Amino acid sequence: MGFLATRSLTLGVVANLVVAFLIPATWMVLINTNSLSSAINPFELLATIFGIGKSYLLLCFFLFLLQQGSPMVMTMLLKVAAPALVLPLMSFVMIYFTWVMASMIGYVMYQHHAALDIEPVQAPEGPASVQIDPAALEAKRRDAVVARLVQDNKMDEAVNQAREWLREDDESLPDHRRYFRVLKLTESVDTLADHAQRFIPKLLAQQRAGEALDAWVSCVKRKPDFKLDSAQFSYELAQQAWKAGKPRYVLILAKEFEKRFAGSSLIPSMLELVVRAYKQGLEQPMQGVHVYMQMKQRFPGHASTKEAEWVLRDELEELGTTP
Repeated sequence: MGFLATRSLTLGVVANLVVAFLIPATWMVLINTNSLSSAINPFELLATIFGIGKSYLLLCFFLFLLQQGSPMVMTMLLKVAAPALVLPLMSFVMIYFTWVMASMIGYVMYQHHAALDIEPVQAPEGPASVQIDPAALEAKRRDAVVARLVQDNKMDEAVNQAREWLREDDESLPDHRRYFRVLKLTESVDTLADHAQRFIPKLLAQQRAGEALDAWVSCVKRKPDFKLDSAQFSYELAQQAWKAGKPRYVLILAKEFEKRFAGSSLIPSMLELVVRAYKQGLEQPMQGVHVYMQMKQRFPGHASTKEAEWVLRDELEELGTTP
């Protein structure tokens, strides 16, 4: 921003506004993913902003007011404060305004936790917080029972108990999650993979794409040839992998996609993700050009083909293959 400001005052102001606009989204992604690469991924930031919607603009407006108000309050207090209180007052004002801004960001994240793929651990303080969810309490009790069996090295009992609870209610996501976690601690790789075919779709259906991708990664690490049986869920995982800044996972999910799901309407969309993964993720644009050439031949009028063409516009212009 400083460099742009030295070149042009207008550019400096615009850069300052853009950075101020993206900072809340950057914090949210960093808090949610604990990944610096995701926090600076423009696609992840845009997904967060659009997921929140108009509330994000309102948040930015109030954060701007707080940022402007902090020095104003500090100046007013310093005019009437004794010299010995100058440093404590400055510290108090900075800490207070930072705390208010952090609270506002946290509250917006809680309001839109579904869109941001966040599972709230505790509701905010208020009348609703005293309500106890019996299902949640039972899930915690069952988690504790299985955890104790694992700690006592009673793995067979832990697996059997988790499986029995799942049989009682196959729609229970906590029971699915508990069974999947305990299977990861065993050598039952095939059983883990079989269960993932049911567990991952349930996660995706409840908009928990991040957890679904983690479950898929766990399976692939233990069984490299693991693949989902559904074209739709494979594509949704590839979308999540791209949003999370994991282009290599996109390529793994796309491998043999056309062969396994021949005739699927999602093939062009998956190929577009492959192009993006090569060009924007792995910086291997010529690999993306090769995929695009296949798309142009097989799906010439498809929107995904046109989007891939735009992504590779510089390379295609150099090759002289633009239409």
